[in-house]
Amino acid sequence: MKSDFSDSIASFVNKKLSEQLKSIIGTSRSSILIDFKDVDDFSPELGDYILKEPTEAIDELKDFISSVGPVYAGLSLDVRIRNLPQNTQLKIREIRSKHLEKLLQVSGLIKLAVSVRPVAKSIDFECTSCGHVTKVEQTERTIKSPSICANCGRRGRFKLVKKDLIDTQKITLEEAPEDLEGGEQPEHIDVILKGDLVDPKFEKSIIPGNKVLVSGIVNETPVIYSGGRKSKTSEIFIDASYLESVEQGFEDMEISREEEMTIKEMAKDKLIYKKFRESIAPNIFGYEHVKDAITLQLFGGVRKVGADGNSVIRGDAHILLVGDPGVAKSAMLKYVSGIAPKARYVTGMGSSAAGLTATILKDEATRSYILEAGALPLTNKGLLAIDEIDKMNKDDRVAMHEALEQQTISISKANIHSTLAAQTSVLAAANPKMGRFNPYDVISSQIELPPTLINRFDLIFILRDKPNEDVDKLISERILEANKDINKNKPAIKTDLLKKYVAYAKQNCKPILSNDAMKAIQEFYLKLRKQNSSEGEELKPIPISARQLEAVIRLTEASAKIRLSEYATLEDAKRAIDLMMAYLGEVGIDKGTGELDIDRVITGIPSSQRSMVITIKSFIRSEIEAMPKGSMLPITKVYEDAEKSGISVDNVDQALTVLKKEGEIFEPKSGFLKLIG
Repeated sequence: MKSDFSDSIASFVNKKLSEQLKSIIGTSRSSILIDFKDVDDFSPELGDYILKEPTEAIDELKDFISSVGPVYAGLSLDVRIRNLPQNTQLKIREIRSKHLEKLLQVSGLIKLAVSVRPVAKSIDFECTSCGHVTKVEQTERTIKSPSICANCGRRGRFKLVKKDLIDTQKITLEEAPEDLEGGEQPEHIDVILKGDLVDPKFEKSIIPGNKVLVSGIVNETPVIYSGGRKSKTSEIFIDASYLESVEQGFEDMEISREEEMTIKEMAKDKLIYKKFRESIAPNIFGYEHVKDAITLQLFGGVRKVGADGNSVIRGDAHILLVGDPGVAKSAMLKYVSGIAPKARYVTGMGSSAAGLTATILKDEATRSYILEAGALPLTNKGLLAIDEIDKMNKDDRVAMHEALEQQTISISKANIHSTLAAQTSVLAAANPKMGRFNPYDVISSQIELPPTLINRFDLIFILRDKPNEDVDKLISERILEANKDINKNKPAIKTDLLKKYVAYAKQNCKPILSNDAMKAIQEFYLKLRKQNSSEGEELKPIPISARQLEAVIRLTEASAKIRLSEYATLEDAKRAIDLMMAYLGEVGIDKGTGELDIDRVITGIPSSQRSMVITIKSFIRSEIEAMPKGSMLPITKVYEDAEKSGISVDNVDQALTVLKKEGEIFEPKSGFLKLIG
């Protein structure tokens, strides 16, 4: 059926699309792409018709292309429309029933994607009585067959003779963190992709965690109860016309010329570091080192990729806060998640079934397995604040090792093999198991995280609740002021400007270490390594490892980014070294020896304890070798040997526990020991 716009459509196709149509002839392309701006420039009235009656307008375009003109007659093409006007670009949460059957555009992160499946557009049914064939368009979830034959008028059985299939894929879009305000929870909507939108060339775009821009027609389908009955409530979905991948992360933010000038002027301010620190959770008193570290984390270092594409050094920094209850860890995380350009806040168990990494779900409609992205891939090129990270589930704990260092998440389950990008900075908080942090015990024994995972954090800060009259007075004043007027302690830099400052720096600055900075960092590393390099000791504590060296480099580059500098200077290196020493001074010092020992973080066993274990094992071995073969060693004999060497009973007990746990010794009966192997 022709509309009032048939002539405009014919004229538009002949004048604007003829060259594109000619290029399609003889190729495997099955669609033609129309830029809406071209339509609007050609005829604003035709543009309004396409937006308000998209189904009819697109059908007319397809019919005209397939039936008219000597050059492109007979082509059966889908019509895809992109680059819709500003007034049609909505947030997912803004879609309402008035938008049904209208063409609009939304953006979001792909949360999950179902496998591609063929779906019947129409089915030919043959009447078993007269042989007449009836074509039935399939618009429902289940197959719809004719109830009566159009030829003989009989009600009877129909035989399915032909299906017109089209490849279809369902994806779920979630609102991106940068599109949310305050404590808003992200909304979701299903998007149906058909035809060439599910071709292999789109495969890289249809990956959970990717951000995409979708233009399509809003439709609805009734909710189906388990018994097959239809509800009066409908689910809204988008029948996609076009989909394109969008660069995500800090690059998403648009910065005006005026804002760029303001940012460059701010970068020259000698107090810029202090202003950034005062813009991190201003209602929380103190924690200067922590706030300085978070500032550097927001900017991040420089990601380096080798010529082979496989050698990668991450630029994102990870920070772990461990502390007593009531020291504002959660408040700090919540605030940072609100000021970072792309961030979200989750708890250790995750905000959904996908948790922190990713999960495999079973789609009830197709009975196939689908991949659902978790918080880390959904904040790719952003920041993830994880509260109570020590309480995350075991599957996430294993996957976090890869996510924090390699910045990818590999999934190989239920015949799904995929690798998701997770170039995410992680700011995490954990609580000690016994309520209060014990400075004399290693950190891994106090929180439910393995040492290998703890070691992947660039900086770890211990927040302790220690009574101090002067500090307590200042904290109480800050809390009382905030309760009287929550806006009294304003950030030194407004949140919107802070976000754009960080985004601009990450977009435009890739600082290089100056010779002075490199020399300072190397001297710092070698000086610490040299502290315990004296010969003659069986086991010497290692003050610092290469992993901490890389962290210092990242922090130095981040410090230079704050000034929008092309080079990281000696001052930047000193700032990074001070933060590293603050971290090592809290976490890496063996209280028994007073020496720096990075093994307290890396392995969870200080060198002094490991040396003690080796000593006790040597006592056991020498005593057993002096006894008849097959004899058992009384534990009391071990205590006697240890006492002669000045080793306490508690240290002996700790060493015996480690030896039993590592399978070096066992107790054949109570009070007696034997060596294994």
